[in-house]
This record gives sequence, structure tokens and C-alpha cells, in this order.
Amino acid sequence: MQCRDLFLAIDLDPSRRHIASLRAQRMKIRRIKIDQLFDIFDYDIPFGENENVKILTGPNGYGKTMVLNIIFNLFNRKFLFFQRLIFERIEICLEDQICIEISRKNQEEKSDVRIVFREYGKIFEEVEISSKVHAEFEQKIKRYLPIRKIDDERYLDQMEDTIVSLEELLDKYSDRIPELSIDRIHEVKSKEANAVLDSINVHLIREQRLFRKVKAPERKFRDERDETIMTETIQTYAIELKQSISQYSQRSFVTSQELDSSFPDRLINEKNLLSAIEYDRRFNLLKLKQEKLAKFGLYEGTQKLLRYSPEDAKALLVYLEDLEKKLGVFDILLEKLELFTDILNQRRFTFKSIKISREKGFYFETSKGKALGLTQLSSGEQHEVVLLYELIFNAKQDVLVLVDEPEISLHVTWQKKFLDDLLRIIEIQKFHVLIATHSPSIINNRWDLVYNLKEAGKP
Repeated sequence: MQCRDLFLAIDLDPSRRHIASLRAQRMKIRRIKIDQLFDIFDYDIPFGENENVKILTGPNGYGKTMVLNIIFNLFNRKFLFFQRLIFERIEICLEDQICIEISRKNQEEKSDVRIVFREYGKIFEEVEISSKVHAEFEQKIKRYLPIRKIDDERYLDQMEDTIVSLEELLDKYSDRIPELSIDRIHEVKSKEANAVLDSINVHLIREQRLFRKVKAPERKFRDERDETIMTETIQTYAIELKQSISQYSQRSFVTSQELDSSFPDRLINEKNLLSAIEYDRRFNLLKLKQEKLAKFGLYEGTQKLLRYSPEDAKALLVYLEDLEKKLGVFDILLEKLELFTDILNQRRFTFKSIKISREKGFYFETSKGKALGLTQLSSGEQHEVVLLYELIFNAKQDVLVLVDEPEISLHVTWQKKFLDDLLRIIEIQKFHVLIATHSPSIINNRWDLVYNLKEAGKP
């Protein structure tokens, strides 16, 4: 039975619709149904209510990556993607009996695509993606950019001498040229439909992870040819972590100043007392946290254990509470750094280990204490670092993380540990993950999480 058919018999007064309130909360995908992907495959992919991880597997050409792209493009409002995709119908069902249906008006040719939003089977928004958009976009793009159409799928970006799709042109230039904004062409108008799209944030970790495009510094958009440059992702992430550490340190400094300036008043107004046992317990926890922060270069001060006395109990209470707040600023960062370094050092990279510092963000040392350049790591080691950094530091809580081929360049031993590492990360990040993989080693012994496209989509 189709997902939408489950709801047809249920009548819901539109005035009771609560979708507009979803913007402040996150929903989950419950089912993805795809009919005639590439004119061949039918898939019906269920997501268990208590599942945090789903794994798609199957041979090349069965559409593992395409399923990730369908989700990514829908919830990022990149609707032109569906105009180019070969399919008959897609239905994505969420919690609270909300479904989004994507279909073509005419299956015999590339026709308009229709996106329908339903709650309990009732339509509350429709969006049409016109088949004329490509020609309109080409005309608009040519007003600003030197491009040449190669075929129905590809364009030559003569500014960079690269061959790209229409979607890639939009990604590169729509923020600079408002007239190319996809939202201006296919606007989702109702608050309810926008709330549904906003209720699922998607973080895509692509197959190609070691290099990324960045804007070239101090270049003019029209005057310079090299508007973007490629850089090693691992170096970019080391800089990002350095900046993040600096931001946390600044917040800790501000917090310390505020607490120190108000200490006398709070001491006078404090009414509670602190027992010797409670004082020892809390101070020992703070001392342990100081040692952890010092290990990562995040804390340089030392706190001597002040002798407890009943006469000083009130002052000691205010002192401990202040120290807890000052160090507490680092709690989230500390938890992520411990997990990041622990997993990587457990990997036993050959004669090397990862280190954290204010000056470098992260770097590696040989077993003899010599610093290594990040690009001196092997491709497998770089893939491991980049993938873990994405999951631990860049993917936010409550998002849906899409991971394409996590096994790339990884030794089979590392592949077997990936799921265990991922579950540890999920405990902190509280997100959900959809993985596309070829590797039985990535699956390890968790076949209960697998949806096999080859078995499910036999033509």
C-alpha cells in the first residue's frame, strides 16, 4: 500500500493543522518510495522509528548516491534537480503523517515536475517546476557569465575551463547574481510547506572529500579568471578548528571577566553553604577537567586546593561555582576533541598521532615527536581525518547526515570500525545518518540496518 493511501480515510480539519509550528523542531523521514528510477528501479525504503542509521548498498548504477541526492536537493529547495532526473514518482513520508510527492506530468518526455505536499492525504501546497526553466536559465546566465552548452546535461564554464551541470553553475554563482536564485523561480509560498522543508536539515558528505573549492582572496568577480581555487580539505579543517578554539577561548575570557567583576556582590548575597565532602567532590571534578583542557592547550592556569573550613564555606561555594562556569564554556568543544583524537589515535596511524593546539588547530607528530605536514598523510589517513571531522564538528545536532561511500581509501580494518565510531559520535551529536556504500566491511555485522537496492529493485 502506498504511503499516501494510508491517510485517505482520515479527515483532518485544516484549521487544526500544526505544520507551521514545525520550524522550531526537527522531523524524521519514515519512508522513501521511488518508482522507475532511471526508468528501471522501484524502491520502497523504510526507516525504523528507533533507527539512527540506515545503510544503502548495491552494485554501481543502482542509484545509491542518487537516493542521497534526492533527499539533499529536495530539502535544500534545489528543485531543478528533479527536472533532470529520470524517474516516474517519488514519495517521501515524514512524521506526523506528512508526505511530499514528486512526479512528472508526462512520462513520455521531459515535462513539468510537480511537487505536492500532503497532510493526512490532503494537499496543502503544490509547486511546479517548468520544463522551460533550462532555456530561461541559459539566457539569464549568458547575460553575466561566459558559458557554452555542450549537451543536455553539461555546460562549459569558460571562466574556469571546467565542465559543469546547471545545478553546479547555480551553486557557484546564484549568491553573486540574485537573478539566478532558484527561489525566485520555484518559490514555495505557503508557511506550512516551508515549515516542512525546514523541519529536516540535511548535511551531505560527498564521495570526493579531500579537495574543496574556496573563494580566491582579493579577486574581482568580473575581472579575474580564477574566481575559485581548490584547496586540501584537511588543511581547511585544521584552520577551522584553530578559529573555533579561539572563539571558545574568547568566550571563556569574557565569562571570567564578568564573574570576577561581580564576585564581591555575589559573595555578600550568597546564603548557601558548602560541606567539606561536597567541596572535595566538586573540586576534584574541576581539577580533572583542567587536566583535560591543558592536554589540548585550552587551559594554562592551575587552581590550588584551598583548605576547607566552615568559616569559608560560603566563599568556597561562590569560588567553585565561578570556576565551574569558566571551565564549562569549553564543555562541548572538549567532548568533541576527546572523541576526535581518541578515535584517530586508536586507529594507530603508522608511527604517528594527532595533536591539538591553539596555533595549528590540529596536526600530527611522528612517534619521535617530529611534526608532520597534514598533506604528508596518506590518502586513506586524510579521508579518515576529514570524514571524522565532518561528523564530529561540522554536522549539527538533529540533522540528517548523508554519507556517500565512507569506505573510500580506508583499510578494511578501519572500515570495520566505522559503524562503531559512528554510533559513538551519534551519542554526542544526536543526529541521524543515511549511508551509501559498496563495502560489506562498513556494514560489518549490522545487516539489520541495510536496504539492498539490488534485491529490492530488481526490474
